[in-house]
Amino acid sequence: MKLQKILYLVLAMSLVKIDFVLAQSTEIKVISVEELGELVKNKDKDAVRIIDVRTPEEVAEGRILNAQNIDYKNENFKKEIAKLDKNSTYLLYCKAGIRSADAALLMKEAGFTHIYSLEGGIDSWLEAGKPIEK
Repeated sequence: MKLQKILYLVLAMSLVKIDFVLAQSTEIKVISVEELGELVKNKDKDAVRIIDVRTPEEVAEGRILNAQNIDYKNENFKKEIAKLDKNSTYLLYCKAGIRSADAALLMKEAGFTHIYSLEGGIDSWLEAGKPIEK
């Protein structure tokens, strides 16, 4: 009986955590390469800030035009994003979309209000034949 109560409590806590993560992630919009093109085209040049969360070594291979690099793996990532305007609109991307999703969650927790994550990262950008700069 005691083991059953403990298992029930662990399950309940797990479900609460899953609900919390899902609630957090639903407020971050994942967009396609085409949607990014429209988002940038429909706003003035500085309205959407593009953040490349890859390592500097990855960025050296090429990045989306006008992207700022803030390395998600760097221990100073939270300090760097704290310097940004929380009310601006940010598009985050990485290589394939995983780190940018994680970075977006951190930014959401830090109080940022307009966050987008590029589906498939720079890999999908390149597959669509979009330009990069080195």
